[in-house]
Amino acid sequence: MVIFERGNEGDLCREIPIFSVKYTDVFHLRNLYVMMHEMLLEEGWLGFEGQETGLTGHTDLETLYSENAYQRGIHRGGKELWVWWRARKHHEGRTNMYFLNTLDIDWHAAYLQDREIVHQGKKMKVDFAQLEVFFKARIISDVGHSWENHKLLRHLKGVYEGRIQHANIEKREKELWREVYRLQSKVKAYLNFRTWAPTAELFHPKTYGWEESQQI
Repeated sequence: MVIFERGNEGDLCREIPIFSVKYTDVFHLRNLYVMMHEMLLEEGWLGFEGQETGLTGHTDLETLYSENAYQRGIHRGGKELWVWWRARKHHEGRTNMYFLNTLDIDWHAAYLQDREIVHQGKKMKVDFAQLEVFFKARIISDVGHSWENHKLLRHLKGVYEGRIQHANIEKREKELWREVYRLQSKVKAYLNFRTWAPTAELFHPKTYGWEESQQI
């Protein structure tokens, strides 16, 4: 049994290897934050108590925001930031009362400080930090333990998952792996990382908050 969020119970069916992005340099934290919110909404990931459509689906996405400030005398200075996002998604957009995809995104920023740089001939206020973002995806089965608490169905869970739904679970796992990899690639593209998969053109300007088009 696993209690995955908001007291929801279920069984851990499959777990995707953790994907991560690690970055140490200047960037625009607020724009990265907004971009990732809209990226998840575009991909169909919602909070556990949000509505099925619209921005209200992200009203409860964030379950932790912790910020600590340190003095330079006893530390390298700056702030330490922890942010936890918890999201859910039904496979292929179709509600399934038995299976549910979940996604945990954990942010950790150390030595977060304000910086001022000159970019494309203009002064800009940006952030500097050692940033880590972790993506942990899982497939939860028997959501709410409706089968586990049923006198008859509890004895059929093994057959249902191991035989009847085995091919569907394998397909779901592969597609979830690809989806999390795509999310990671979009964040890397935003931060100007090299990626090994094509990524769609980002709506939000990269890295510093805006980029001017290059003149040819």
